[in-house]
Amino acid sequence: MAHITRFEAPWFLKVSKKEYKWVVRANPGPHPILKAIPLAILVRDYLGYARTLKEAKRIISTGLVYVDGRPRKDYKYPVGLMDVIYVRGAEKYYRMVPDTKRVIVPVEISKDEASFKLVRIVNKTTVKGGRIQLNLEDGRNVLLTPEEAKNYSTYDTLKIEIPNQTILGKFELAQGNYAVIVGGRNVGAHGRITEIRLAAFKRLKYSIVTLTDSSGKEIRTNMMNVMAVGKEAPVVKLQ
Repeated sequence: MAHITRFEAPWFLKVSKKEYKWVVRANPGPHPILKAIPLAILVRDYLGYARTLKEAKRIISTGLVYVDGRPRKDYKYPVGLMDVIYVRGAEKYYRMVPDTKRVIVPVEISKDEASFKLVRIVNKTTVKGGRIQLNLEDGRNVLLTPEEAKNYSTYDTLKIEIPNQTILGKFELAQGNYAVIVGGRNVGAHGRITEIRLAAFKRLKYSIVTLTDSSGKEIRTNMMNVMAVGKEAPVVKLQ
């Protein structure tokens, strides 16, 4: 099904309820449908490079829009958290970041910042041959030796080069580091991690993380809603 009604679409999409009865439905892909923006809607309604869906489809089908360094010609391609968008011709770069009102929104970034992406490790698995596979939040996988894998933990954030997957660094979900909330009712808030209260039996997803923002306000949320984005300060531009 290519389209769904506006009322069936994710609530945060920047699409008028009165103007559009039908909305593009994102295809299955690296991001869950309910946490993604279809590429055509991003081009038309968020970035303003098209006035109609037909124009947005034409721009996308000609390979002018890149996601994470690769041209995407599917107008239903799901764009999600921390994806990097490049519009060829306009020479503009954007990153999808958490937002307090719209869950995720594009912010314009520099060409240098567009050379890398941040993505969380959701789990680690052992694959054939004894190597360790890091399973990343955007559907990527990184294979490492067991010795290399010891340096990475679930919910760590990798800084990776795009379009290839060279690991440039990592940010631990640890006290003192800078983080942003990517889910829940406090999505978009960011600050320093001041406390991590681990749940019993080491069940990380039930642990509670406290962030302190620039005004001194404390915000508590589930660990699975928190993404480390730097040490003293964020390495990416946030909303």
